[in-house]
Amino acid sequence: VTGVEANADGRFVALPASTCVRLPADSLEALGRRPRTFEKACGEGDKYLMPAARLCAESTAIRAVYVLETHHRADVDIQPASWDQAYDALLQHTFQRWFLFGLGRQEAHFRTIREMVAQAPVFFVSRPAAPFRLHALAERIAAHIESDAAAHPPPSPPDDEERSLWESTPETVVSRRRKVIGGLHGRGGLFEQAEAALQRKLAADPHDAEALLRLADLHRGEGRLDAALDACRRVVALRPGHPKASWLCAVLGGAELPDAPQAPDVWPAPFVRVRNFLPPDEHAALLALFLAGRERFVLPGRSGRGYVNHGTRRALVPDGRTMDEVRPGFEPRLRKLVEDTLPRLGTGSLGAYRVEVQMSAYLAGGFYRAHSDVADERPNEPEVRRINCLYYLHRQPKPFTGGDLLLHDGKVANTFTRIEPSDNSIVLFPSRCVHEVTLVECDPGDFGAGRFTVNSYVWGRSGDGR
Repeated sequence: VTGVEANADGRFVALPASTCVRLPADSLEALGRRPRTFEKACGEGDKYLMPAARLCAESTAIRAVYVLETHHRADVDIQPASWDQAYDALLQHTFQRWFLFGLGRQEAHFRTIREMVAQAPVFFVSRPAAPFRLHALAERIAAHIESDAAAHPPPSPPDDEERSLWESTPETVVSRRRKVIGGLHGRGGLFEQAEAALQRKLAADPHDAEALLRLADLHRGEGRLDAALDACRRVVALRPGHPKASWLCAVLGGAELPDAPQAPDVWPAPFVRVRNFLPPDEHAALLALFLAGRERFVLPGRSGRGYVNHGTRRALVPDGRTMDEVRPGFEPRLRKLVEDTLPRLGTGSLGAYRVEVQMSAYLAGGFYRAHSDVADERPNEPEVRRINCLYYLHRQPKPFTGGDLLLHDGKVANTFTRIEPSDNSIVLFPSRCVHEVTLVECDPGDFGAGRFTVNSYVWGRSGDGR
């Protein structure tokens, strides 16, 4: 933890550190020290105070900021951050940042971060996840500080239009999405016109299997999954073994998937939806945690490399203490469900896997553009996200519209399956699938009117999927 302040000239400096470092007993033993010879840290029974004479004793100008990350390669990579990445990195790494909201200091802190980003460049340092070679990492950063690279000018702040896109959802983005929704689903919209044309065609020829299949795709896009399943079953009755219709019958009917198609990336995404996932008491407790107030949701949503781009996603995520309350009870139930539903997801065996649990709050104007959660993974990484799990909960009656999950048929297809967020339901689908969250409309002054999710990810070996 480093204290930072602006001096009389407005330049940011790092304040001197304490003369001691708090270390647990095993760390001291690894350094060849005897824990009992050191004073115990106040209030921390497992940590001791080790004198550290080499720490800087004077305030020092901040020349650059280095954000530590891990990757699965053997090298240490250092890359400069863009303006919005730098801004978010300093926000994310603010110590005890949730206190800012209770103290009413968040706006002042945001201004401070902007000023600091304008003075000091921010770099991402990616080191091997294992083995961790501390000295090699320190030497690489020290060399970078002394090189011309550390003199890299801070990124220029975006213009007003770009800043408004980053800091809040601009009206142009929201209005554009409303127009798209109205053009598709409004009275006389494209969906209505397409369905009328297909119904006329089927009235003339009830045995037109291709028209029935297109009707099934249309119903999927509208979220009318029972009607889509009925149309697919009619196709299979006309053409037994029809590949896409048989696949959709399994996906929509809750059956084990048939053999994987030749080109699975352009076929409808498989998914599993389970209603009443949590017992009533656990569901009520989790919903109450969300409804406790916005002060628990102080971190902006993330996307891409892990940094905010509100032109891509508009959401909030909770602080660490909230996540610590959710994980213990949620993860065991999720593991049981994942193991029971694997044959319906087409992901192959998982072997050893781990579960990552997050939470999101989509309020008025919230959305997430189409993306895949493995699109940016490097091909040689041993572990990737294999299954996405979205658990929905909200007040009753449902206080918002929109917020639907769209599972796209491949990366460039214009067809998709729409799944409405239903309270106490969970949806699982392969992480490779392109998906998005449609625009949420609700009372902007009521945090409890939002669309809430526990979004979890199953990580497994990258080569096991089929």
